[in-house]
Amino acid sequence: MENNLIKQRQNIHLRLRENEDRITNLEKQLQANQKLSLIGTTACLAAHEFNNMLALMINYSELALKHEDDAALMRKALEKVIKHGNNAALIIQSMLGQVRNQSQQYETVQFTHLIRECFQSLARDYRKDNIEVKITVPEDLCLSVVRGQIQQVLLNLIINARQAILPRSGTLTIDGQYQADGTAIIKITDTGCGIEPEKISRIFEPFFSTKTNEVKPDMRGTGLGLSVCKDIIESHNGTINVESEPDRGTTFTIILPAHSSVTSPTNA
Repeated sequence: MENNLIKQRQNIHLRLRENEDRITNLEKQLQANQKLSLIGTTACLAAHEFNNMLALMINYSELALKHEDDAALMRKALEKVIKHGNNAALIIQSMLGQVRNQSQQYETVQFTHLIRECFQSLARDYRKDNIEVKITVPEDLCLSVVRGQIQQVLLNLIINARQAILPRSGTLTIDGQYQADGTAIIKITDTGCGIEPEKISRIFEPFFSTKTNEVKPDMRGTGLGLSVCKDIIESHNGTINVESEPDRGTTFTIILPAHSSVTSPTNA
């Protein structure tokens, strides 16, 4: 009898370990799927800007061909082609960086550099959406983070803010400051539609989404973005909280361990 009980207990412990492994693998798959979804959204936002760049490059190239006898005009047109081509290349590099960044290594980076990379990969001039972007972050604000993961958090919050503001005009503010306790406080605020009080408590739950747009299916949410953001921030020994009022806007507050200076030469 006792031997049977011992075997049953061992089997239960074995099944528990197997279930824990399955849950861990499913969580990894969810994070990977959310990252792919985010990359898809980023590509959609960038597509319109790419069309504009390509149109300009074609127009300037045609202008150069039509005025082969005017060296000054031809040179100016070709310089414009090179400029827009370089901009397109930078955007592609930023997007590929999001896809290829599988490193889980911590590195010390300037927060302003991460923000610039995010907007560069979005390739979107928010002024065209009647959104004013305000960034009040000191250049010396540094974080020791897994670069790709924190970029994923920032992209999620920036895209969410844009969707919350549209189709109206508004302001997106990113503020960052050192705190006396050795942490950095980062606030991402939008003046968009806000979140209903009854939904705030569930905002970080997996598969819970406030985006239920029936008119524009591409504006619907998977309910994974903020859940993954919370997991990433907590894995960095940080916290993320939200405050919001309907029709007044939303503020996400992130607190992360800060670093005194940049040590990685790639981020200088």
